[in-house]
Amino acid sequence: MLMEINLFGLSNIISTLFILVKYSALITSIANICLLVGMLYVYLERYLKVKSKFTTTLVLFSLLFLAQNILFSVYFIYNLPETIISAVFPLIFLGLEFTALALLLMITRE
Repeated sequence: MLMEINLFGLSNIISTLFILVKYSALITSIANICLLVGMLYVYLERYLKVKSKFTTTLVLFSLLFLAQNILFSVYFIYNLPETIISAVFPLIFLGLEFTALALLLMITRE
């Protein structure tokens, strides 16, 4: 069976996919950081104009999520998952967070 997999070159593809899955949580966390920096820029710009409690809360919201994602990134740099299952669970969480932040940024910019 192993010989057949090597014959078709699938072992290289499988190992490449495993490496991609291992680093995907780190990549998603960095993408979240980029979204949060954009949100923070927009919220700070509005805070300087309006200076309300709501805009202050939005700035703090962005800063807390930014701190969380920076900590996640540092954690994933030093503790890469060993198995696919241990890599998928953080990826699901960070992927859902990325989707929510992207939608929030899209609504915020309008």
